[in-house]
Amino acid sequence: MSPITEQQIKQGMSLLSDGSPDYGEMWNRIRAEVERRRSGWVEETSVIENKRGVSRARRWALAASAAAIVVAAGGTAIYFDQQTEVIPTEMGQKIDASAEVGGVELTLSSVAIGRKPLEEEQQMALRLRLTDLQKRGFGTVEFGEATLTDLSSGQNLAVSGDKRNLFEFEEGGSASTLTQYFEGNLPAGGESRQYRLTLKDATYSTAQTIDSIQGDWVVEFTVEGEQAASATYAVPIEEQAAIEERTGLKLGEAQISPFEIRIPVIREQGFSVDQGDFMYYKDSTLKVDNIGVQGLWTPLPGREQAQPGLDPNAPETLYFNLAANSLEDVRKSSLTLQLRNAVVKRSYPDIWTPVAPPSETAQSVSETLPDQSVMAYKVKREGKDIHVHIQTRNDFFMITGTRLRVDGKTYERSESESYSKYNGDTGFQVDVFKNVPEGSEFAINAGEYGVYDSSRDLDIPIQN
Repeated sequence: MSPITEQQIKQGMSLLSDGSPDYGEMWNRIRAEVERRRSGWVEETSVIENKRGVSRARRWALAASAAAIVVAAGGTAIYFDQQTEVIPTEMGQKIDASAEVGGVELTLSSVAIGRKPLEEEQQMALRLRLTDLQKRGFGTVEFGEATLTDLSSGQNLAVSGDKRNLFEFEEGGSASTLTQYFEGNLPAGGESRQYRLTLKDATYSTAQTIDSIQGDWVVEFTVEGEQAASATYAVPIEEQAAIEERTGLKLGEAQISPFEIRIPVIREQGFSVDQGDFMYYKDSTLKVDNIGVQGLWTPLPGREQAQPGLDPNAPETLYFNLAANSLEDVRKSSLTLQLRNAVVKRSYPDIWTPVAPPSETAQSVSETLPDQSVMAYKVKREGKDIHVHIQTRNDFFMITGTRLRVDGKTYERSESESYSKYNGDTGFQVDVFKNVPEGSEFAINAGEYGVYDSSRDLDIPIQN
């Protein structure tokens, strides 16, 4: 099998709304799928018309963000998702240079220069193919070291991202591919540079043994800066009227590279989340022919905390990771941007829900707000503090948190001690109010929260 990398799984999981997957439910689905396959299920083997055939693992390739399940158990990777076919394509400048040691051939098929998703620095991607000329029946081949040297300066470029030089073979297969990324001083458009790629000390596994092949696989090649970056281009988003009508926003030109597609989100001057109810789309998908690539909208407006590892001051952008879906050159593909579940802000500052003076025993109260959102509160006192538990059921999510009023005085929650959890079809938030005195009249306001509006769903063709 050709399992998805840990980096892809982490990135995909970051797309799941507000946090924690239901791992118990995931495991139940995995077991059901395994039993289904063991019972005699036969995989569909047809391929898309006018497309070259692809491997079994490629047919089942998936993004973890697309509600997929990936588990390693006893060395076996289990995959299932939407059964969409993923076909690798070449990218950038074609090279086709090879080196062979001990019956193992390394081929550099192409080079591309561009940006990886969420990153600003240009990187060089080398598309590598490893062929088992002696048909040993490789399971994996991993090289101990990979070095890319700029022959004009003698400097080595740094490996970016996953530093494992690991090729994984399907059962019965004699070739495997890998895209390795490097960063550093790269050739600009119109500039040519010579490079030397060196891979050393291969360790391989088969069904019977683990062994090694000592030696250096050396490939020298020339990169034409303009050709290597030729797959990067810009396409305007033409359906602006529909977007503005539903959101009040505009979308900038789609920046398409071999690694990603990024679409800038433009809020008009004077427009902000505080002035309009639209915030962002919870679900965004880029349909590349028949393949759905899940998007990431970042930074999320209205969120006090930025998504982990991302710059909260960066401009709003939609990102689609092509490399994670084995899509690297989409110039001849049909592109459609699908936007679903618009998040809109709601706030009713004058609606306060009365509660009895809190005690150590939790009390339950509820309030149906004008948009029909039901705020179900559980309130209790813990020492000097008051805890307010809000059940959201994933119908909405809290933005600012609740507010508490005691005998006419308003208290704000503790940002450091309050927390939320969204899990499957349920979700809740616990707001902690510190050092709240005893009183006779207590009330809760829901604060600002977001709800999902499917009436703003959009399908936007991108004229590629």
